[in-house]
Amino acid sequence: MVRPESEGGFRAAPDNNGAKARGIWEVAMSFDGQVISSAEQIAAVAGSRPRGRNFRWLIIGAITLLVISNYLDRGNLSVAAPLIMHDLGISNTAMGVMLSAFVWPYALMNLPTGWLVDRFGPKLLMSFAAGLWSIVSVLTGFASSVAQFVGLRVALGISEAPMFPGALKATNAWFPKHEKALATSIYIAATQLGLALSPPLATMLMVKFGWPAMFIIIGLIGFIAVLGWLVLYREPENHPWVSREELAYIRSGQSDATAPGDTTGPALSIREWADLFRQAPIWIMIAGAFCLQYVFWFYISWLPTYLEREQHISISRAGVLAALPFVAGAFGVLCGGKVSDWLVTRGVAPFVARRAVVAAGGFLTACTMLATALSTNSTAAVLLLTLGMFTYSLSSGCYWALATEVVRTSRTVASVSSIQNFGGFLGGACAPVATGIFIDRFGGFDVAIMVTAVLALISAALYGIVLRRRVAS
Repeated sequence: MVRPESEGGFRAAPDNNGAKARGIWEVAMSFDGQVISSAEQIAAVAGSRPRGRNFRWLIIGAITLLVISNYLDRGNLSVAAPLIMHDLGISNTAMGVMLSAFVWPYALMNLPTGWLVDRFGPKLLMSFAAGLWSIVSVLTGFASSVAQFVGLRVALGISEAPMFPGALKATNAWFPKHEKALATSIYIAATQLGLALSPPLATMLMVKFGWPAMFIIIGLIGFIAVLGWLVLYREPENHPWVSREELAYIRSGQSDATAPGDTTGPALSIREWADLFRQAPIWIMIAGAFCLQYVFWFYISWLPTYLEREQHISISRAGVLAALPFVAGAFGVLCGGKVSDWLVTRGVAPFVARRAVVAAGGFLTACTMLATALSTNSTAAVLLLTLGMFTYSLSSGCYWALATEVVRTSRTVASVSSIQNFGGFLGGACAPVATGIFIDRFGGFDVAIMVTAVLALISAALYGIVLRRRVAS
């Protein structure tokens, strides 16, 4: 039995024998999109996963390749920062501006790209975006001035903006609710994998070929990911490689009366998109995302420099050690998604399960970052920063999956996720510059790290306590 909750979530109730329901929705769709009304038919479709090919996971694989390419391009400047600063003779604050030049346009472009994904679909937008960011990354290898770096990082921010709204829209179309957080967590974990690969890979390429060639080689990787996406992705109903059983299974676990992949409904209008900003949950998510993503961008922007300057670790060794937090983060993302989906199968409303994991991750990260600021040796600092990225990453997949649960219709999934991410990247834009200012002003990283701890704690409160209602239809 499934009963609605007051805030739009659904909780699986015990059956007559007292056993827990599995969190599968009891409204299923047949292959042609009609509602299956028979309890026997519903049980046949939703009682077990479809046997044979589970093509939906290949879609996640294609998204994962795009994400790895995305984050290799995104993180390589921070790895090359010490060498570029030496070559160009610039200050910490100036490098902070270069690092944040990506983030401001990315944040702003999240707003229109979410609406564009909702209107035109993820295949077109993500294909165009991935091709463009790969070209920009190659061109970065030819940059020779601060102005050129800033301009290319702006272009990179614009081109990468459709990535995650598009990925979430695709996930919402291809997965039932009880698999959605894990599916999202897989490609969010790839962000950590990309960042884990970026320091050692970029360092190796820089040592062997120089930093200009490093940008060019990493940029070329993106074209391989674009090809995979173009070949594999279509909407579930239109895909020739999806079985009837898998499509019915996917639809059985989705809450909308109209399937997310159905393109027959009205496209999201500009007015409907603008109306989202009148709702309190949207602004709470923007503020929570600001605080949470500030923490992440501290890692992306300043971790290699922190290891080299504050902990006096060589550039080659720092390139390896800087990968450790992101390796731990990849496991953290998967653990957070698995825990959230487990809560759903135990009867917790998806909206509550996603919020709980995000809040727990924020709180634990605040504790580890505070301990990092108080640490007295490099070993402890590296271990605490690694633990901090693990705890932060517990929240990452659920941060995105929450956008599919806070809405009441799949038509606004990409828009809401991109609006939340807009807030996140406002925080991300502030983190590189603010950290550079704190370093120059106070002569070290302690104050900068304490600020990240406070913001992580605020994010936990906003998601865990303040966000109580879902977005109205």
